[in-house]
Amino acid sequence: MKILQVIPYFCFGGAETMCENLTYALTNLGHDVTVVSLFPDRTPIALRMEEAGIRILYLDKKPGLDLSMFSKLARIMRREKPDVVHTHLNVIKYAAVSAKLAGIRRSVHTVHNVAQEEAEGTLQKITNKIYFRLGWSIPVALSPEVKNSICSFYGIAADRVPMIYNGVDLSRCMPKEDYSRKGLKLLHIGRFNEQKNHRRLLQAFSLIHRQIPESQLDLIGDGELMEETKAFAKELGLADAVHFLGSQSNVYPYLQQADVFLLPSDYEGMPMTIIEAMGTGLPIVATAVGGVPDMLTNEESGLLVPCDPEAVAEAVLRLAETESLRENLGRKARQESRRFSAEFMAQQYCAAYKKEGGLL
Repeated sequence: MKILQVIPYFCFGGAETMCENLTYALTNLGHDVTVVSLFPDRTPIALRMEEAGIRILYLDKKPGLDLSMFSKLARIMRREKPDVVHTHLNVIKYAAVSAKLAGIRRSVHTVHNVAQEEAEGTLQKITNKIYFRLGWSIPVALSPEVKNSICSFYGIAADRVPMIYNGVDLSRCMPKEDYSRKGLKLLHIGRFNEQKNHRRLLQAFSLIHRQIPESQLDLIGDGELMEETKAFAKELGLADAVHFLGSQSNVYPYLQQADVFLLPSDYEGMPMTIIEAMGTGLPIVATAVGGVPDMLTNEESGLLVPCDPEAVAEAVLRLAETESLRENLGRKARQESRRFSAEFMAQQYCAAYKKEGGLL
């Protein structure tokens, strides 16, 4: 099968990581996969994919609405003649129409977050609804929660929304074996934006740091709120205990070395970082939002908490006190991570491509 994946660009984020993992897994299954990046940025993820032999076509999109993307994408699609166009994030507004212009039967769109949050702005919400209802693009949900949001927000029948869990290459994970601790090393991976709520994370860490002065918080990622977050850490007196590590091409060593993984987001679809932490066998504290409760069972494979700093801090302090709890949660999480392999994800997408693309 010939598959064309379309994404804005490969910044550091869950959707981009999922697209990368899916591309590798589809290629390993023998499919011909080409990726289109609307922006010309050759990011670390993009360079890594190219080094792995993945073909990426870069366009020159301008900021904001760029009407030239319709014709440029249609031209690529006519030339490449893919069986399936698979879109991610806000490129659907260009790619779904371009696929029609190019004579591609249908496209598939992964909804990476709850529907009302994934669509950016009123226009995107309206166009998504039109595309989905007309069948120009088939929405794929990452979790039951995301599927429910798609059905209710866009008014689509459940049987028209496939559900496919995200997956990672679990062989890259570095399993954690030692759950003892000398200090307390906490880790968060995610973009510095409103969704991830680094402000709440730092408020929670401030409470933890008062109880465990040797505790440290490592933050991996980049984004528009990084400088604001640095300033807030300094305001809280945490500048020496919070480490801003930027984007990292390989997060697995950091996961293995951490004592606890934190993800206190306001909302989520199905975060790839949770799967990576599970595959490592790392004890996890996360807010019970979006698809997270479908991934982790509270008190068995992780600790799920409300969206407030006190609850996050309380859960972390529980883990800090008891090595057996850290180990039990971590080992159970690693066991449960097998549900989220990249190979299984790719197999399910292939079935969706064939069914929804009319290829059977």
